[in-house]
Amino acid sequence: MAAVFFGASMSQGEASYDLKGSEFFEGHPADADMNWRLAINEAMSYLAGWQQGDNPIGYAIRVAYLWQNGEGYVYDPSQAPPMCWMLPFPDEGEGEIEGEIIEGEEEGEGEGEGEIPVEGEPLVVPGELVDVPACTFEMGDPWNEGDSDEVPVHDVYLDAYRIGKYGVTNQEYADVLNWAKGQGYLTNSSGGAYTYGLIYAYGQPIADTAASSIDAQITYGWGEFGVCSRTGHGGVVYSMANHPMICVSWYGAVCYCNWLSEKHGLQPFYNTATWTRYWPVRNGYRLPTEAEWERAAAWAASGEGRHWRYGMTSDVIDFTRANYYKSGWANPLGLPDSPFTSPVGWYNGVNPARVSAPDTLTVNATSPVGVYDMSGNVWEWCHDWYDDTYYQGGAMTNPTGPSTGTYRVLRGGSEGDGSRALRSAERGGVTPDLRELNFGFRVVVFPVSR
Repeated sequence: MAAVFFGASMSQGEASYDLKGSEFFEGHPADADMNWRLAINEAMSYLAGWQQGDNPIGYAIRVAYLWQNGEGYVYDPSQAPPMCWMLPFPDEGEGEIEGEIIEGEEEGEGEGEGEIPVEGEPLVVPGELVDVPACTFEMGDPWNEGDSDEVPVHDVYLDAYRIGKYGVTNQEYADVLNWAKGQGYLTNSSGGAYTYGLIYAYGQPIADTAASSIDAQITYGWGEFGVCSRTGHGGVVYSMANHPMICVSWYGAVCYCNWLSEKHGLQPFYNTATWTRYWPVRNGYRLPTEAEWERAAAWAASGEGRHWRYGMTSDVIDFTRANYYKSGWANPLGLPDSPFTSPVGWYNGVNPARVSAPDTLTVNATSPVGVYDMSGNVWEWCHDWYDDTYYQGGAMTNPTGPSTGTYRVLRGGSEGDGSRALRSAERGGVTPDLRELNFGFRVVVFPVSR
């Protein structure tokens, strides 16, 4: 049996905590100098206290959220701790600047100081799809170097489909969350209207925010979902908008597909009462089947030729080709702590493999059909239930996986995994409610002519 990956999701704590300071100061306990700003040393000190069991988890999550999103904060006496500490409401006419921002930059600063490295061309177009023609290909591990669930190699026929050129990004997910909130689809754990923290829909946990997981890159405040920014190498502040969405469950990936379909005037693909496909199948967005994922990762557009070991048209792997772990994290942006994701499509032959060493460039690491990040960065949810004996069924036509199961399939490996996990034949599975710092997804849709 292949490795089945498990983890624990972090949830909002309910511990009570006395406010620090005098009757004139009602700031977060981490705010040691009581100046209504949470500097990095204050945030790190408080988080260290949480790890040692001295500080409650809810307060630790809140300090991380406030620090990552601007340091300055305000107190709202109408809210109970820790949600009483929140980001300042922007003055009229002010707003967030799209893209990366430069920490401490002021008008008149010398040219070149604090500049953000250009992320290169080609420009990433969110939601861009790649056509994958119908074909028969050989699915499984031809190298005999994987687990028993990767064999026997068997013929699979797939009809044509279209797959996301990139994984779904934090910004794309936040935009759909804002739309879904307006439709009344989002709830809390008890089914009531969503207010903050872990997001639920149709009775299932779908995604974390920075208020429910220290790893999440999605924020929520003043009734709107947004995206975190994080400091990388050289003090440069990077928006996480174009990084892959993480801390999302299989249910959350399915909800995104349905809601994006509704937004675009397509038919929702999944019945969220049973979490199964509608039949006859509909024309909306969906998750790739495991076969569709492997075909797009490993095989040429014609389906002929050979099975590439990794999802970037290569049998070898290094830090110029993928974001993964080998005696240390690749960590292209030099982020100080996990998750060490890179923007989708970073490995394009123009961006540096690490911004700390700009002379070493990435390879244009697309799969044979032209898709990015099929090896590394984040694991990607697939539609199928996981079954370690599924390949023993022999040749298949448009397989969608077992009819029932306990675990849903994940593919591709992540920024925290070694090269073995990044092989295009590697299979993994976890329970569909898990939301980890290295779980993401991409979408698939049938061709328009279907």
